[in-house]
Amino acid sequence: MRSASAKRQGLDEKALDEGIYNHAESAVFTDEEKAIMRYVEKISTDPDSFGDDDWADLKKHLSEEEIAELAMFLFMNLGFHTFFGTLKFYPMFAPDGRLVSQEESERIYGAAPESLQGQAAE
Repeated sequence: MRSASAKRQGLDEKALDEGIYNHAESAVFTDEEKAIMRYVEKISTDPDSFGDDDWADLKKHLSEEEIAELAMFLFMNLGFHTFFGTLKFYPMFAPDGRLVSQEESERIYGAAPESLQGQAAE
């Protein structure tokens, strides 16, 4: 499991993969969840592409307070990943949720874990 906390909340590998690779067309997620994933994807990859229609769609499902909370969580996590990427820091947890050393994490995730690809780890 990529996230022990996600597993505790009932997500499984199939749902995580569906969210990563097919959220737009997925029958697994609600319209609200899809709107949140579109927001996260656009803000994470091309924030200038997030326009008025995107805001209107997100506001159908979330209050301004919820959007602000989501944005803070997203920006904090993006900042952490960027910072740790510059340090070539590996995930602290194995897919099964065990706490692992950086050396073991590198063996598990490879020379550049997926979370670091495209960043300073190249």
